[in-house]
Amino acid sequence: MPRHNLMSIVADGQVRLTAPLGIVRCEPIWEFKPYVLVDYILWWILDGVGRAWVGGREFPLGPGTCLLLSPGMALTALHDPKRRLRVFYAHADFLDQHGHKLSPASLELPPIPVVLNDLATFEPLTRQIVEGHNLGTEAGRLKRDLALRLALLQIHAAAEARPARTDDTKLTTALLAVRENPGALWTVPEIAQRAGLSVSQTARRVRELTGLSPQAFVIRARIERARRLMEESTMSLKQIAESLGYTDVYFFHRQFKSVAGVTPGQWRKRQPAIKT
Repeated sequence: MPRHNLMSIVADGQVRLTAPLGIVRCEPIWEFKPYVLVDYILWWILDGVGRAWVGGREFPLGPGTCLLLSPGMALTALHDPKRRLRVFYAHADFLDQHGHKLSPASLELPPIPVVLNDLATFEPLTRQIVEGHNLGTEAGRLKRDLALRLALLQIHAAAEARPARTDDTKLTTALLAVRENPGALWTVPEIAQRAGLSVSQTARRVRELTGLSPQAFVIRARIERARRLMEESTMSLKQIAESLGYTDVYFFHRQFKSVAGVTPGQWRKRQPAIKT
């Protein structure tokens, strides 16, 4: 029986990164060919759409999909070249409170995959992990390790949440469609139709799964996409607002600030300049 789990690692143990880590946008022709892992891998999807196979199981990949993979597992993955995956990746060892390396037999990790519904707090942690690691200083290592613990704690909380019911498959697919195309004119009746549920059932189940109302879920998906566009494109704020279905740029500014805590202009100023 495993004597350790993810929570015990976060509380008392240590995660030792063993190889270069980073955040990468996969190339259009990218695929992860069948490969048996030799160490633990943290593989977290921040954007894009794809599919993966682990241990004979197939499942979709989308924003918030988190894989904590153990040595000996076989991973295969591919993505839609028009909606390329953006992935945080790291190789790691898990250590107990005495500094002893844990084998898969002594460590119980969450079932694969764990799906997070709040990237607004999770993705900044992945950037802090990478930034702290790349600094190569004691302060940088402390920043990396603290951000990593917080990210793992968020994954643990999502894994411990109420399991999805068997009739949630269509609803999960509908919510993934919202994330894939947040600029569409989504309504609760349309989401309900895709999920095969009534409007009231949809509203109740979306809140149970995500902690948000359907309307708030759509808004958050739009704001998360707006943040990506500000980081990765030279589009103006007006162009970004229009691409996400906003006809009033000032309304977009208000919704962005209500979710992100800062205005779109303040958010963009924090991002590195994009070379053109």
